[in-house]
Amino acid sequence: GLLMKLAYFLSTQYDSDQDVRDILDATVFHLIPTINPDGFDEAYPSCSGVRGRYTSDGTDMNRDFPSHWFSGIRVKTAEETQMIKDYAEKVPAVMGISFHDGALVTNYPWDGEPDINSGIYAASPDDSLFISMAKTYSLNHKQMYKPSAQCGHDDFKDGITNGNKWYKVYNGMQDWNYFYNDCFEVTIELGCCKYPTDAASTYSNVWSDNFDSILAFSKLANYGIKGRVTDFKGSPMTGVTITVSGVSKTIKVRHPEGYFWRPLLKGTYNISASKPGYYPLSRRNIEVMENESTVVPFILIAKKPSQVRRKARRRKRSM
Repeated sequence: GLLMKLAYFLSTQYDSDQDVRDILDATVFHLIPTINPDGFDEAYPSCSGVRGRYTSDGTDMNRDFPSHWFSGIRVKTAEETQMIKDYAEKVPAVMGISFHDGALVTNYPWDGEPDINSGIYAASPDDSLFISMAKTYSLNHKQMYKPSAQCGHDDFKDGITNGNKWYKVYNGMQDWNYFYNDCFEVTIELGCCKYPTDAASTYSNVWSDNFDSILAFSKLANYGIKGRVTDFKGSPMTGVTITVSGVSKTIKVRHPEGYFWRPLLKGTYNISASKPGYYPLSRRNIEVMENESTVVPFILIAKKPSQVRRKARRRKRSM
């Protein structure tokens, strides 16, 4: 399929294609051809059928991830879902694409917001960024942005849609990745048929239509701010919260060497880093240019143990 061809292209064109070389020198790709191999094995060509959607135990994986609005423990999670969750925890990503079929559109968070009815726009804290990301994909696609190319009943301006505005989805992978993993993910619907009946010619066209979009989207992971957080001795730090002024969504430093990446649109921001037991540090008026990355390093200084204990006692008394 599409991801197998992408893997082959990237691995064979590094020496001859400067654009590919630049992307791979700055970006690590993690390609998962299918997260539901049992379902894929069961599926058969059909434009509208849902055979193959479910795992072997009957779970719809795109309704099986933790919600950003519910903190309780899920009673049941498919084994495949848990594998994806474990992988995301071990291998943090900056951006992601989930490829689907059944429409021709780029879908972005929120997919499901409990206080907003299905069919109504549900903006995430990074709504403007997600719109820009979605347009990067759709406007570089050969067909997606064209109203005439959409699937009859669809009407997506510029070939993009907010998930909740289209139809509400709870427990999807897209919202989960953004909220829990700080991975800015969109869902790409590749075509009107769920499983094209003429697979050979269809996938040839899918590659041609999506090639420029995939490369353009891949570059976005390196735009915004990036840096490294260390302590005063130069040791890398994880679990540090990175906050951007004016955006309620924070991210955590997850890389074992203290590196972080935070996609942002062009603008001027105040960026801060904080972790319990350390003095927070802010950097003001950080300029982010369009299609560039700004390096913002942080060195956090540990508080003295007595200061941490005094703060803990004050907190306890106030409870």
